[in-house]
Amino acid sequence: MKLGILKDLRVLILILAILGSLIAISPRYENGTLNTNLRLGLDFVGGSTIQLKLEGCIVDIQSSKEKILEHELGENYKLSNSGKDFVEFTSENVNATVVDKLKELGYGTPTLEGNLIKFSITDEGAMVVYLGKKTGYEVLLLKKGQPAEYEIRGSILSDEEKKGLTDEEIKTKSEEKLRGYLSEVGATLVNYEDRVSSFTTKQTKNIISTKLNYVGLKDIRVRIWGEDYILIDLAGMPLEEARNLVAKPGKFEIKIYINDTETKLICTGASIKRVSSYSKDTMTGQWKVPFELTKEASDQFRKMCIEYGAVDNPEAHPIAMYLDNKEVFKAPLSSSLAQDIKNGIWSGSGLEATMGGSDQEAMEKAKELETHLRAGALPVKPVIVSEGYIDPILGKNFLKQIFMAIILAIIAVGFIVYIRYREGRIVIPMLITGYSETFIVLGVAAVIGHQLDLPSLGGIIATLGTGVDQLVIITDEVMRGEKRAVKSLVKRVAAAFSIIFASAATTVIAMTPLAYMQLGVLKGFAIVTIIGIFVGIFITRPAYGNMIKKILG
Repeated sequence: MKLGILKDLRVLILILAILGSLIAISPRYENGTLNTNLRLGLDFVGGSTIQLKLEGCIVDIQSSKEKILEHELGENYKLSNSGKDFVEFTSENVNATVVDKLKELGYGTPTLEGNLIKFSITDEGAMVVYLGKKTGYEVLLLKKGQPAEYEIRGSILSDEEKKGLTDEEIKTKSEEKLRGYLSEVGATLVNYEDRVSSFTTKQTKNIISTKLNYVGLKDIRVRIWGEDYILIDLAGMPLEEARNLVAKPGKFEIKIYINDTETKLICTGASIKRVSSYSKDTMTGQWKVPFELTKEASDQFRKMCIEYGAVDNPEAHPIAMYLDNKEVFKAPLSSSLAQDIKNGIWSGSGLEATMGGSDQEAMEKAKELETHLRAGALPVKPVIVSEGYIDPILGKNFLKQIFMAIILAIIAVGFIVYIRYREGRIVIPMLITGYSETFIVLGVAAVIGHQLDLPSLGGIIATLGTGVDQLVIITDEVMRGEKRAVKSLVKRVAAAFSIIFASAATTVIAMTPLAYMQLGVLKGFAIVTIIGIFVGIFITRPAYGNMIKKILG
């Protein structure tokens, strides 16, 4: 009988899962302590936790491109005509040189026909440029229309202007200052919200995660709280070190190749004035990442490109970008940019990193490069609003207490099962199966790199209890054969599994929102619970069902 059980496919799958979990967890005794591949969180190993608030605002604005451009161009230009996506002006003594100067305003490259100057731009596009110039920050269009919704990725007030003000006073004065900007171009502020978009929050979170991964930290957890808060747990790291690491930008550098192996530094991430979102060029179909350097860095860029031959032979002297000493981008100057620099007509703006490869590959490269660029220049400024530190000794005490709770739970479950059945041939397989399920859950956590915190281990205890409960259901269905002789043994086990599957489905449905919602306290519990449910219905319950059928004949 025992040999027959070991030959059963479901039982073999259970044994393989246990062995795989043992390899994944890899328990070993090193330097007087027991070590494993399990990732323990801040609760158990101590460390720092930091909460960041992202500076920025979302505004609804009623505006027109005609008034914006009239203000920007001045009295010498008269509005002639306009449409949905263009504005035309007339002026005397207009020539190509004047057009080049108008291009520097940032509203696109105007076209010239006689004394008629045409700008191809929309109301929203003109406001994005205008707000960017007035605030000095990147501005995103979130929703078209009148009013249109924009995100300003920075604080309207300077740090000096915010000194001594409460949060409410900062918001009020920011609104007043923004209304002043808008009144210059006849625009109206319809709504003002002191927050950033969920897109910006996720982007910032990804960039911070990338930066911390480049540093080589593994036991970190970066998560979103609300819409514009980010929580970072740095296990095993002192608070001062964590504060410096999170608050300072990554080491970003732009270099030029002077030969096949040697490079020269042009500028660092401190010289990046602005990074725009990656996009697809409508003319060339290529994916690109626009960015802008400060005037000093632009002058240095121009000088070194001429000095080291990048304008005469771009292929031999490509431009490379490095994040924390790792090369993340390398490409020669475009022929047009090289020619403009050589002829002395490059204004220092409009730098673009263009990606090669297939459309999908180029898009992924552009997205990744934008992340790397922003690792030296985050899309918004993060401000530390709270911080805390858990002493490692306290964390070890938490770990001891939670393992004591697990051991007590195992003893309690075993005692209750024994009281119910009082038969070793039932109790022992049931407990082995239930405990193996807990072990397999830990193995899956090790494989996926899930960081175990207090809620996660609470979920493991809950999984142990519910798992044994469902094994009891299976056992009872099999043992009630004398009362339900009409049904075969297979049908009785099937009836038990229908109850188990229904229970598992409802639990997964209930836990899934908690696993996806950025609720730090509940997410670990939900993830571990879902893992335990799937391990149970696909591995341990079927194996136990076959075992108990063979044991009870």
